[in-house]
Amino acid sequence: MGRKVVATAVAMFAVVLSVVLVGGQVGGGGFLWWGNHEPIYIYGNDGFTVDNGVFSGSGTCDDPYIIEGWRIDQPPADYGIYIDHTTACFVIRDCVIEGTTQAGIYFNTVRNGRVEDTQVGLSDTAIYLLDSSNNIFERNVIAESKYGVVAQAMSQNNIFTGNTFLNNGLNGYDPHRWNQWDLNCVGNYWSDYKGYDGDQNGIGDIPYYALYDKYPLMSPPVEWTRVAPAGLSYAGNFVSPDGSFVVSSVTPISLSALDPGSGLAEIRYAIDGGAWVVYTGPFNLVGEDGPQKLTYYGIDFLGNTEPQRTVKFMLDNHPPITQVEVGEPKYEDARGIWVTSKSLFTLNLVQQSTYGMTQTFYRIDGRGWQRYSRPFTVIGADGPHQISYYSMNASGVTEDLKTLIIIKDDAPPSTRGAQSSATGPTTVINVGPAVVEPEPVVQQPTPVVIEEPAPVIVEEPTPVVVEEPTPVVIEEPAPVVVEEEPTPVVIIEQPAPEAVQSPSEAVEPVVEAVDPTPELPVQTQSETN
Repeated sequence: MGRKVVATAVAMFAVVLSVVLVGGQVGGGGFLWWGNHEPIYIYGNDGFTVDNGVFSGSGTCDDPYIIEGWRIDQPPADYGIYIDHTTACFVIRDCVIEGTTQAGIYFNTVRNGRVEDTQVGLSDTAIYLLDSSNNIFERNVIAESKYGVVAQAMSQNNIFTGNTFLNNGLNGYDPHRWNQWDLNCVGNYWSDYKGYDGDQNGIGDIPYYALYDKYPLMSPPVEWTRVAPAGLSYAGNFVSPDGSFVVSSVTPISLSALDPGSGLAEIRYAIDGGAWVVYTGPFNLVGEDGPQKLTYYGIDFLGNTEPQRTVKFMLDNHPPITQVEVGEPKYEDARGIWVTSKSLFTLNLVQQSTYGMTQTFYRIDGRGWQRYSRPFTVIGADGPHQISYYSMNASGVTEDLKTLIIIKDDAPPSTRGAQSSATGPTTVINVGPAVVEPEPVVQQPTPVVIEEPAPVIVEEPTPVVVEEPTPVVIEEPAPVVVEEEPTPVVIIEQPAPEAVQSPSEAVEPVVEAVDPTPELPVQTQSETN
């Protein structure tokens, strides 16, 4: 059975019951919460008011205005948060802004703003900057919009770092490149990045050239939290294509409500049209994998009853199955799988999540986990390396961890006549005694290396075998006068009659028509010219 990741769903009520928060418990243990708010429009520094969603702050950089915890997704709305001509310091954080027809966040001539831990998406443009500068955008999710970020006019010196840009038609538009798309070696995640991470440090080895992010991230630093209209939320993509929430049988589902009047008496719920049950605490969905429908409502102490609400779920308890494919070049033997730094590793899903998106993760040699998006290579020292991987379905059920050991070998063979201590395979030539027919063994003459060979005129040259010739140094060589054309030396390859004991006893060649001056050195033809 696979490992299970628990997510929590919390439902809210309206009409009779006044709702103050809605959210879900995410995998890291944090608690996300939002309160519903109308679109926010702020004109000038005086527009930072409580009515416009400001919780606290005085507008200084030490005490900025704080806008946080709002969920703005009530279509049709042109903008989610619209801020115009401000210089006060402010922070927008922990907000959800979705479904706008123009822009989720719109800054017109805005300075000293900061947007963090906010998700903006499902809009025409997620973030639009017009003549706005010195703003910081960090740890946000910018997703599923026609345009992710647009920086127009004189927008400059805005910083984007640690954000997740996910499945936008155009992730960003910054024609002048006056803005900064990474900070302190931390860039952003771009879902259309085509680079690679050779050293497996989580940062792409080539920039994201569309906006020149020098340190693009290989996996999303922030997950997209899908928020259902009924107030249920999950960390990650736990929503099936038809809008149902994908859960497993260990996913706790919670219902909560607040009545500011007489108070909440009870909450009742039913599953798939069954009997009504009084809610007493988190519960789970059970049964066969597939769709289930949850209906619920609240009652206060005066008998006021909330209209019934319905949420659709998809139950999925089956973990995915992943297999690794090793590309060429590769070689397998009894010792293992041999690869090079050019061999590609592909993680294939044999069985995916039934109702939602399956996510696959891997790591090399125990380093940090990375989300798999494309084939990868293994670099580093030659020798064994360990690849670990697993996949998780949309309900949070994961398959058991799998491991593959490969042996990396980038060293070429080395061919030589004797074994050496060099690394890599070595081809050694062992030469033994030759096996020949019974005939005289002819010993090959030892070649003599002469730096400046001189042509010698001979009629019948006798080969001379010299073991270690002694060079003769002449300070003032005298030219040799040759009357006739020199006859080339003809060397007959046959055994020498006797080994010469010393150069002085060697037989001198016969020279015709040469001045009989004794013991003069022979001069080359180039010297005579």
